[in-house]
Amino acid sequence: MDFKGFVSALAKIEKIPLPGHFGHKGLLPEANHERWAGVLCLFYPDEKGKTHFVLIRRQISAGPHSGQVAFPGGRKDPDDYNMAETALRECEEEIGVSRHSIRLFKSMSELYIPPSDFWVKPYMGFVDYSPKFIPQEEEVAGLIYVSATELFDDALLVMEQFHTPQGGAMNVPVFDFQGNRVWGATAMMLFEMRQTLGEIIS
Repeated sequence: MDFKGFVSALAKIEKIPLPGHFGHKGLLPEANHERWAGVLCLFYPDEKGKTHFVLIRRQISAGPHSGQVAFPGGRKDPDDYNMAETALRECEEEIGVSRHSIRLFKSMSELYIPPSDFWVKPYMGFVDYSPKFIPQEEEVAGLIYVSATELFDDALLVMEQFHTPQGGAMNVPVFDFQGNRVWGATAMMLFEMRQTLGEIIS
């Protein structure tokens, strides 16, 4: 997918309504509304001018998201003016891309994450150059570079059944990017982004 064409199409994105929460409202009881995190799906052109975005693999730890594939992001600091600032700051800290070079173009549906008891606010943004990524070693075990074409490849997306803590079940998306299985909250966010971007990109 050509990056210039991708950016040109973004002029129409503000008119696109969000598809919704994909049934994860069933996970909301007992949520702590004071715990928020911001994450960013960062698009950029590769050396050939093709559109990509970057995911991180978290370091192995004692936390509930140990080793998982995720977007750059993290907890809102008291000094952050808003959630967008959180997402930009965390992106810069975790993958080394200056927040001042990133243009945010769409905020997505917030999502509650039961294992860590956090609300997460995702954003989409882009830079108009191919970044030199600098992973934060304490948090990031590795980076996964995904072409936008892969996001829209139906063969890389399956729906699997997920059992909620309340005893219910729902179908959730699972992506396979170059052998990296992306599931849970990150896959839900990617699915909403896929639907939203699909409205403006043919």
